[in-house]
Amino acid sequence: MARPPSPAIVLVVFGLVSGVLLADGHRVYPNLHTILDTGVALLSGILALNLWGAGQHERGDIAKRLALVFLATCAMEVVHVLVTVEWSGPLAPIRASSGVLRPSTWPPPSHLLPLGVIGALIWPAGGRSGLAVFALAILVTAAALFAAYQHLPTYLPPGPLGITRPTLILPPLLWVLAGVLAWRLADHDRIAGALPTTAAILALANGVMLYSRSPADAPAMAAHLGKMAGDFTLLFFLFQTASRDMRDRVQAEAALSTLNAELDQRVAERTAELEAETLERWKSQRLLEAVVENSPAVIYVKALDGRYLMVNRRYGDIFHIDRDGMIGRTDHDIFPAEIADAFRSMDVRVAAADQPLTEEEVAPHDDGPHAYISVKSPLRDETGQVYAVFGISTDITERKDAEAKLHTQLERLSLLDEITRAIGQRQDNQSIFQVVVRSIEDQLPADFACLCLYDDLERALTVAAVGLNSQALALELAMPERARVDIDENGLSQCVRGRLVYEPDIANIPFPFPQRLAGGGLGSMVCAPLQVESKVFGVLVVARFQPNAFVSAECEFLRQLSEHVALAAHQAQLHTALQAAYDDLRQSQQAIMQQERLKALGQMASGIAHDINNALSPVSLYTEAMLETETGLSPAGRGQLEIINRAVEDVGQTIGKMREFYRLRETQLETEPVQLNELVDQVLELTRARWNDMAMQRGVVIKVVTALEPDLPLVLGVASEIREALVNLVFNAIDALPDGGVLTVSTARIGGNAGDAVRVSVADNGIGMDAEARRRCLEPFFTTKGERGTGLGLAMVYGVAQRHGAELDIQSSPGAGAAVSLTFARAIDGRAVPDAAAVAPRRRLRLLLVDDDPVLLKALSDALESDGHVVTIANGGGAGIELFEASQAGDRFDAVFTDLGMPYVDGRRVATAIKELSATTPVILLTGWGQGLLADEDIPPHIDLVLSKPPKLRELRAALARLTM
Repeated sequence: MARPPSPAIVLVVFGLVSGVLLADGHRVYPNLHTILDTGVALLSGILALNLWGAGQHERGDIAKRLALVFLATCAMEVVHVLVTVEWSGPLAPIRASSGVLRPSTWPPPSHLLPLGVIGALIWPAGGRSGLAVFALAILVTAAALFAAYQHLPTYLPPGPLGITRPTLILPPLLWVLAGVLAWRLADHDRIAGALPTTAAILALANGVMLYSRSPADAPAMAAHLGKMAGDFTLLFFLFQTASRDMRDRVQAEAALSTLNAELDQRVAERTAELEAETLERWKSQRLLEAVVENSPAVIYVKALDGRYLMVNRRYGDIFHIDRDGMIGRTDHDIFPAEIADAFRSMDVRVAAADQPLTEEEVAPHDDGPHAYISVKSPLRDETGQVYAVFGISTDITERKDAEAKLHTQLERLSLLDEITRAIGQRQDNQSIFQVVVRSIEDQLPADFACLCLYDDLERALTVAAVGLNSQALALELAMPERARVDIDENGLSQCVRGRLVYEPDIANIPFPFPQRLAGGGLGSMVCAPLQVESKVFGVLVVARFQPNAFVSAECEFLRQLSEHVALAAHQAQLHTALQAAYDDLRQSQQAIMQQERLKALGQMASGIAHDINNALSPVSLYTEAMLETETGLSPAGRGQLEIINRAVEDVGQTIGKMREFYRLRETQLETEPVQLNELVDQVLELTRARWNDMAMQRGVVIKVVTALEPDLPLVLGVASEIREALVNLVFNAIDALPDGGVLTVSTARIGGNAGDAVRVSVADNGIGMDAEARRRCLEPFFTTKGERGTGLGLAMVYGVAQRHGAELDIQSSPGAGAAVSLTFARAIDGRAVPDAAAVAPRRRLRLLLVDDDPVLLKALSDALESDGHVVTIANGGGAGIELFEASQAGDRFDAVFTDLGMPYVDGRRVATAIKELSATTPVILLTGWGQGLLADEDIPPHIDLVLSKPPKLRELRAALARLTM
């Protein structure tokens, strides 16, 4: 085997080129820079593959760890190449990032490689777990170096010793340390023995880099060349190691052959002894001649000068020679010179050795060369002198052929077993297909291998997997992955019917698919169907460049392999389908359970919503009226009334949303621009009693900290709902601080300076939640507070997030507190829409109020009269109808407000009676169930507008303005 060239030649070449570059040090070489960067990246990748292969072969952890180091370095050097090239077109964004990445892409791999080599040499842990931890350490180190060199300066004015890149002073020192460590480990690991030379070269190269003043100047190019030289040195060592291993293997095989020869010699010696005994036992020459003549072996006697003294009949039959005419002739008179010389050489050795020898010889026959096992022994005269050589040669051609076939069959069975075990460890079809085609390429072997899936409806194949070594040829044949191949009327059509097809010479087959393969230089192909339960779902295509390149054993192997692949693919499909069915079932169960919980909450909410809204209506109306009419209120009193008004609105919104917990539809929101910083101030004021006054009564201190980002973008939403969600989060945080602590409310932009989203967070340093509580915290009625909690707080927060399209994130662990954040999309247009509800009617109206709640009637009457309207109240539906009938003879009502749920005569009957008397009179329905009627498509007939309780003055005014103008 030829030895690889000495690395000294490469080092001399690199040294001369570097010297020339440094001699002309004022030039820059941008194109050479790109080429050298690419070469360094490729060498790192090649070294990673070779080191990993060496580690697999020698089972050495150092080689595998070095492979991981060079692989990580290769990845970082590829990034360096990407930002160096002037990209255009679809890759132009890479060019845009080069200004940020380029200064920090050379130093990280320059540090990572020596650090990784040192770590690989001293890493204590072995095995898969140790290798995984080492790989993680390499990734962390690479990320840290990359991040650090985003901020470190690249070039500085010349300092001590003229150094312009002081941030790169560490790599030469690290390579010196790596070389010392490798030198000390050289006796224990072969790979380590090559590292001192590599380390010395790379230390020198990185030292030259300290004097670089631009990415492509002469010192930088010399450093690049030095790095390539160091990598080439290690690569040459790996090649030399492989060469030595092969030489040792050849020597071992030669030793084995020697042992076989010794065994054959013993057999020959025993044979010679038997022949001597036979000669002594059989004195009769006739009997001896009979044995010789009828022997199936070739028997002959030669003089010491090579002339034949005797040959048997078998000799003459095989070589078509007259026995008597053979006497006195030599092998050179019968056989070609090369074969005759080989026969003569063995005869001379037998005579010189003075003992029998056994060797394998080759003799020409009519049907080709045949192999013989020849046993030759010296013959002695009465004085003991050797005068001739006696030989018996037995034809072992059939035995040799049988051994070769058996060996080939064993190799095929071993390969089939290996591929079967490999695909059995995978659960997806794509990885199974890749294992199959790559194994066929490498071990069958094959020049082209691909696996196609068959579509019975379209009568076409789709390429699903192409072997790694077949990628280039696949592109030439227009058969890359996902390419379509139509079924023609040749071997493919037979193959999709379930038959294995072998075409020994595809150049002469006038069909599209064979001609496509022949166009790529292929000469023969085998197509094996992938079949499950009599249905073909794919085809395995294997081809070689030479015609008649496949034997029957290989075709049978591919047939058996296709059966194994088909079964494995079918099992993978079943596994995928079963997993999908299991996931669907689990999601369906969870959805049903969640819907049942929400339905129970909605049913309860519907029962109490009406009464709560009726109770809140007077509070809302009187509060709004006082804020509008009472000008003498103190600032503190006005502020408290505003807080009461907002609280009443939030309670009304909450009651309106409680029914939505069990609805399958999404709630339609009327959103407006909202400033979250303002909501945070309002929420803290609303909850002050809980986190300040009540906490101090219990003797604990809760410190409230706000971190509000200034100039926060607006978000689109319903202010009352978001405020209510934040109040719930603050209350939960207070409950998690039974002994006091810190409650932090913060806002921040997400996604750059402009901010694509806005996040508001409520955090505490309280007791926190365990894993079970964290998993169930959003379920309605689930609580960890015992009788103090309802289990609706976080469920309502989740509902608000869903309705606003916001992201809800909960982070908590026992003893470490909890942090809950809501992330809203930023409002594209922050301008507020004019509030149409603020428009009031332009004239004085005569109104009829119908309700069974005297408190609500009084409050609503006072509110409308304060706007200048004439209001008549009716306690109950029957009284309302009577008053409206009476008004028809005189001053008629301009509009009627009626409740929905009233005893005896409800709002539906009131509306019907009014419309029968005056079809043009507007009827406005006030209901504790609110806008839910609209969503349910359950608005009673003859109703012009539905308003929720508690009513708001602006909504009342807007309704009157719209219906009476």
